[in-house]
Amino acid sequence: MKKRLKAKRRLKLKYKILFSFLIIVFTFFYAFQVLYDHFLVKLDNESVIHHIVSYNLNTKKAPNLFYDILNLNSTNFLLKYTLGIDSLKEEESEEVSGIEADYIEDPYTPTVTEPILYIYNTHQTEGYQKSNNASYNITPSVLMASYILRESLNDLGIPSMVETNDIAELLRIHSWKYSYSYAASKILLEDAMTKNPTLNYFIDLHRDSMSYEVTTTTIENKKYAKILFVIGKDHPNYEKNKQMAETIDAYIKEKYPTLTRGISLKGGSGVNGIYNQNLSPNAILIEVGGQYNTITEVNNTLTILADALYQYVKGDTE
Repeated sequence: MKKRLKAKRRLKLKYKILFSFLIIVFTFFYAFQVLYDHFLVKLDNESVIHHIVSYNLNTKKAPNLFYDILNLNSTNFLLKYTLGIDSLKEEESEEVSGIEADYIEDPYTPTVTEPILYIYNTHQTEGYQKSNNASYNITPSVLMASYILRESLNDLGIPSMVETNDIAELLRIHSWKYSYSYAASKILLEDAMTKNPTLNYFIDLHRDSMSYEVTTTTIENKKYAKILFVIGKDHPNYEKNKQMAETIDAYIKEKYPTLTRGISLKGGSGVNGIYNQNLSPNAILIEVGGQYNTITEVNNTLTILADALYQYVKGDTE
């Protein structure tokens, strides 16, 4: 009798152990499936870039486990070999071209409520001729030009803001190649859109690397840096961006025929072909002058560009 009871107890214990084991296994796989469905699947290439870059927009932010794990790895390896980041379109030959400038802090502290126009520089380190600022050890840049353009627009009554996060620093932190600049600026652009729902116009300000003769014009004995509009045609709605550029270009040409170099449509291999313009029909890329232009020549042009943008926003360029 005692032997039978012991046998039954052993059998019950075995069943309990087996049942407990099955419960543990089931719980593990269920938890894994939930995490996979709700976290890992949604963590696509762009989401990872968003998390990494947005985290570094504020360097004082307390780190958490997610970012600690990410930062254990080389970002180039993580993006290219783990996440297949090569699926994101990048410029094959893009690199820093011409004069480079350091990041320049915003010299103004504007308080703009409900901005409608956003100015940013995917290539913030693009510099202009340094001669006029040698004594101050400053290399003028497209970022400086953005500050000037913003002030002109605000004076005209167009509430405008400039992206002041250092894109080059974000690239350095994660060892991203220069060709990932548009991926980084896209995150900043989307962040600005989220925080400022009144934004409706988006200007990515650049400069060219062509010769001085190509990027400069003289109007009434005054030197100006020429303007070139660049539109990416590798997204389905690029015609709307092109229409914005054409309208502003036509307005400027009517008054200053030699000031613009027209519109350059870019697409295919070797170029970005989108330039974040798929985010809004009112997003364009404008090159103001080239590396050999002075900030004075650029400033002369920005006054005219600000007026053209003002007229476009107000609807007077139709």
